[in-house]
Parts: sequence; C-alpha cells; structure tokens
Amino acid sequence: MDIFNRVFIVGLAALWVILMAVVILLTWGADTETIDRLADLVSYLNDHTDNPSKLILTLGASALIVLSLTIIIAELTPESGSADVRLVGVTGATAVLPAQAICERVEQEIMALSQIQEAHASVASRDKGLAVALNLTVSPNANVALTTEEACRRAQETIEQTIGVAMVGLPTVQIAFGPPEEPAPPPAPIPEPPPAGEDPPSSQVPTESHE
Repeated sequence: MDIFNRVFIVGLAALWVILMAVVILLTWGADTETIDRLADLVSYLNDHTDNPSKLILTLGASALIVLSLTIIIAELTPESGSADVRLVGVTGATAVLPAQAICERVEQEIMALSQIQEAHASVASRDKGLAVALNLTVSPNANVALTTEEACRRAQETIEQTIGVAMVGLPTVQIAFGPPEEPAPPPAPIPEPPPAGEDPPSSQVPTESHE
C-alpha cells in the first residue's frame, strides 16, 4: 500500500471522527437558533428536489471537491531534486544523500555515451526506492532504441550499484534530437624544413640605401 492510499484512508477516518464529534457537540450544546438554522437547511433541500436544483448543488460541491483534491495532490507530490534520500546498507549510521547529487551522478554517467548531447535526470522518492525520469537529447544519426536502452542501464547501475539505492521500475525517458554535430576543422599544415645547406628565407624587409 503506497503513501497516497495511507493518507487517503487516514484522512477519511479523520473526517469521520470530526463529523461524529460535530454530531455529539450539536446534540448536547446546540441552542434553539442553531437548530432552527439546521431546520432551514433541511427545508431548503426539501424544497429544491427538482433536477436543476440538484444539478447546481452537485456542480458546486464537485468544484469544491476538485479544488480540495488539487491541494492534496500538490502537497503530497515530492519536489524533484529537492528531497533527501536515505541510503540502505550503511551499518551503524544514517546516511542521507541529496537527490540533486544523485541526478548529477546519473547525468555524468549518461553523458559518457557518444550519441548523447544533453542529459537531464530527475528522481522522486517512493516507498521501495527511487523513480527515475530522463530527458535526453541525442544526435540526429543516433539509434534511439539502443541509446535509450544503454542510458537506462547506466542509470540503473549508477543508482543501485554505485549509490546503493533501489530503483522502482524502469526510467521514464523523453527523447529529443539535437542539431547535427559540426565536423572538426582539419589540422593546420606543418611547414616543411628547408633543404640542408640553404638558409631559411629571411623575414626581414630590405632597407633602401640613400646616396
């Protein structure tokens, strides 16, 4: 069961506890005015039993639910590159490594591939390890399948073997083609040495004699 399911169940249970507490509070402490207001609400719902009224109430409640869910998802979504990762297999200490350092190490290994022009990695913490996303820019003549497979393999080896953190599933890879690589300019020709016995040509400018 992942963290979202646990948070949902805990939140639902907490909401139920609050509702029951409100019922108990209203049972013992509600005055006549509060009871009249509740009766007005019941009367309003009883008077608006037609479909258009129900539709308006449903749309309003749905908008509030969507807004609440958006806030919950935004709060629960881990920020990429800002979380700290606890390393497993460390005896006698708690080792914590910034996620940004993991991303930089993965990018360094992937950039060693000849067909990769740019590499950007991001990681997100999960219950059983890290989820990895790669954004790669490859050369136009690159074999996309082989390059992607090799980049994923290097990312997995770097995270699991070098760093020591489990990786959840396979990386999510986004591929883009970069500009064609310009060929390197040819080396400058080396001047040939003059033949033996000949003086090299003088670079001095002759001076004119004035009589």
